[in-house]
Amino acid sequence: MAPANESAPASSRYSNLKKSFHLGARSLLTAFSKEDVDKVFSTFTEAERERLYRMIIQVIKSLHENIEDEFESICQETQVGAVLDKIEQLIEEQNLDILSTDRKNIDDVKEKISRAKLDEVKYLTNLLEKAEEQNNIMSARIRSLKERQQDQAVTADVVEKFKSWTSSYGGCH
Repeated sequence: MAPANESAPASSRYSNLKKSFHLGARSLLTAFSKEDVDKVFSTFTEAERERLYRMIIQVIKSLHENIEDEFESICQETQVGAVLDKIEQLIEEQNLDILSTDRKNIDDVKEKISRAKLDEVKYLTNLLEKAEEQNNIMSARIRSLKERQQDQAVTADVVEKFKSWTSSYGGCH
């Protein structure tokens, strides 16, 4: 990997790609509010809901950092910035050289751009699927915890009824 000072400033296309990705990832991962936790887990105590909310926030922050780090890593490994710079340079050269009508070069550039965009879409789709999968795992865990709490409440009710029954039965003899 070349040091940052050896490369030209990031192209506007690369900057736009990074901004779009970060905004998309952030909006996907921040769609869960404290009110949502309170509503979904209304049977939990306030302290339990607060701990659960903090845990969810930690998971979301970690997931967000991991996704952004992975995005940056892949962009560096595949030299996305350099490719986009080259594309931008080719586009500028085509715009400056109006007499150049070499259709094959234009078609090649279009094909490369299309291929790069398709690869980018596939990669981002894969990242989103991973994020959804992790969210589904978290939701399943939350449902499991909620069911466990409900089971404990039922067990406590059965114990109370049994105590009541045994004291009534004991009182008859």
